Amino acid sequence: MTVGVGDEAKQGPAAPISAPPAATPEQPRTWAGWRDRLVVALGGVVVAVVAVLLASAWQTGLRASTFEQLQRDIADGSVQQWYAAERLESGPLDLTRAQASTMRGDLDETGEGVYLPPKGDPLGGILVWRSWGDPGWQVASSTGVSSRGDDYQEPATEESTAIVGQLREAQVPMKPFEFSEGSWVTNAVSFGGLALFAFLVLGPAPRVGTRWFWFWVTLTLPAASGVLAYAVLELVGIRRRPDRPLDRRISGLRGFLGSILVSMVLLALAHTLRDKGVPLPM
Repeated sequence: MTVGVGDEAKQGPAAPISAPPAATPEQPRTWAGWRDRLVVALGGVVVAVVAVLLASAWQTGLRASTFEQLQRDIADGSVQQWYAAERLESGPLDLTRAQASTMRGDLDETGEGVYLPPKGDPLGGILVWRSWGDPGWQVASSTGVSSRGDDYQEPATEESTAIVGQLREAQVPMKPFEFSEGSWVTNAVSFGGLALFAFLVLGPAPRVGTRWFWFWVTLTLPAASGVLAYAVLELVGIRRRPDRPLDRRISGLRGFLGSILVSMVLLALAHTLRDKGVPLPM
């Protein structure tokens, strides 16, 4: 017969010592985790592309000027290149661009009372030139371009044709015509905008504002500033992407009204800076 000793006899067999809990095995990465990383990467690409386009616009954008300034640059010998354009139109990032004009040929005729330049001279009356020491290209016309909107057209005038003659007498090289000039940039920006819009509509719900809020912001704000805001706040995220949308997101109505107000403020600020001599692109 076994005789217990002390408390062990009263309590019976000793309870087994429980082992420490096993470490939770590392969970494999799920598709949701990769998707979040892809969204952040997309936001980084959007920010980088817009930054490159803005830097390029600073180097190659159009600055409003006058024919008097062009004549002074010709006299100083500082004009590097020039070309003529028939119209100003909106380009990527809502910045103004001027496509090279065609030249008058043997078959180019016009109605009575309308000026037509000599054969071999440009049909456009908007002159664009680049001078040593100045950023980008300068653009001018006989009626002025600083207050003109998009899709402004001006045919050749006697004044513009006379200045073309001065440029040729000074042997300033004319910028070669490029058939695809700017088209690849326009196509790339258009494709990227459509892809971003599709992600806004079909992707996960935004955190800060509703889909309508971001639609108006990205569509209305100038120089792709709304696209930058969407990429930074929603794609890259001020917080981690897995966080759920805020309980009270900014509505589409506020986005519509706010984006119009902010656009007016930014455009007025840009106009003021240009008047003060800051060479902002048009």
